[in-house]
Amino acid sequence: MPAYAPGFRSLDAEHDALALDVTGEIPSWLSGSLVRNGPGKFEVGGERVDHWFDGLAMLHKFRFEEGRGGVTYSNRFLRTDAYRTAVEEGTISGQFATSGGYLDRLKSFLGDPTDNANVNVARVGGEYVALTETPRRVRFDPESLATRGHLEYADDLSVHHVTAHLQRDDRRGETVGYATQFGRTNRYHLYRVPDERSGDGAADAESGSRPRRIPVASLEVDRPAYLHSFALTPRYAVLVEPPFVTNPMRFLLPGEGGFIDNYRWRPERGTRFLAFERDTGDLAVERRVAPFFFFHTVNAFESAGDVVVDLVAYDDASIVENLFMAAVEGGEGAPDSGPELDAADGELARFRVPVEGDARGDDPEATVVRRDLYTGTELPRVAPRARMESYRYAYGQATAREGQNGLVKVNVETGEATEWWADDHYAGEPIFVPEPAEDGHDAEEREASRPEDRGVVLAPALDAESERSLLVVLDGERFEELARAEVPHHIPFGFHGEFFPEVGR
Repeated sequence: MPAYAPGFRSLDAEHDALALDVTGEIPSWLSGSLVRNGPGKFEVGGERVDHWFDGLAMLHKFRFEEGRGGVTYSNRFLRTDAYRTAVEEGTISGQFATSGGYLDRLKSFLGDPTDNANVNVARVGGEYVALTETPRRVRFDPESLATRGHLEYADDLSVHHVTAHLQRDDRRGETVGYATQFGRTNRYHLYRVPDERSGDGAADAESGSRPRRIPVASLEVDRPAYLHSFALTPRYAVLVEPPFVTNPMRFLLPGEGGFIDNYRWRPERGTRFLAFERDTGDLAVERRVAPFFFFHTVNAFESAGDVVVDLVAYDDASIVENLFMAAVEGGEGAPDSGPELDAADGELARFRVPVEGDARGDDPEATVVRRDLYTGTELPRVAPRARMESYRYAYGQATAREGQNGLVKVNVETGEATEWWADDHYAGEPIFVPEPAEDGHDAEEREASRPEDRGVVLAPALDAESERSLLVVLDGERFEELARAEVPHHIPFGFHGEFFPEVGR
């Protein structure tokens, strides 16, 4: 078995506010909670799930108390319908790549998808929710991590595949999302959910406390693509459509495959950039470029008549195959180089997309320019204040070395990179937490004048030698380790999280 195998081992133990041993010094100003999501259990009914993305969801919380320098750790399975079915009946189905067969796939397509929300967390319309790529959002208590049922929207938007990467716009006081509707007519939908405090349709007397999704834009498509995330600027919502597409009628055909098995790589279609006006819903621009695949956008902003989109690009969609359990565990079908090298193909790339002129991209002078910035990264993040703005630093998992995953800070203006590595360590998604400005009448002005990287970077890591996990705290500017909080067991490799400064104060 590969050295990182504990990262794909189930975790049964659950903890509540377990005090962790800390080496080094955590900044006294750090206060709040990092909540992360990912698979916690890979075996159901004596069988392994087929894909990393299909393990049963488990939340993890690292809580920091201002001035105390300590960290507590809590974790809990989401008690979803999928979890109860797995525990009580010993079956798991309707997942990304793990299927119970044709009837299970048909049931999911016709409106009863899985609620195994193991991908991300967010705050939507005043609720803390766990997210996956089906419409069933799961509410949870950020203090206890207890499951609180499903997030019910006060609208009738009917969709089948959604993003687990919602985009926040603090200036407008809303969250923007994307979804695909399958059927005789297939459509991409963009929508917004106003904050509970905005008074802009988030809730009303008819809907009670339920948030409402307000349509932003909609586009009919012949072959919907697998879109994991999208980009947002102050003016535009941008869909990046790789040629990894499906004919939804495939979901109705007999077969044993899971959801993702219905998609095919069609490089002749190219990859499209679709920018929609957020205020009107109009398709402002459509540009087609050479084919590439991606999971994650990094950031986007407007510059001199262009939309600039940064993302992690792959030559094709083979990364999806490389994350099947047989591949990551080194069994049959495993790539020769191992998953840490297959993920190394991720290229932090900048695309400058013209938005002036012909919207359908027929203007030969309006070409999309690609600039590659850093090879070997994934799980990218930026500082909260940098979202939708011209910015300097992107943070990500560094994947280019064999036998370990590190962390990287990339200057997207110059391409310079600063890396953090530790022997036999496999780091996950880094999250930047800004150092707060001191209170006062000019706090916002002083905050805007502070360096973009003034703060800390928090990231989980597996120490493969000890088979235990830890949370590493890096100085945001120097990108050097300040402290680490050690968990007394392994944590299965997860996906995404958020830092909530209001949780646990």
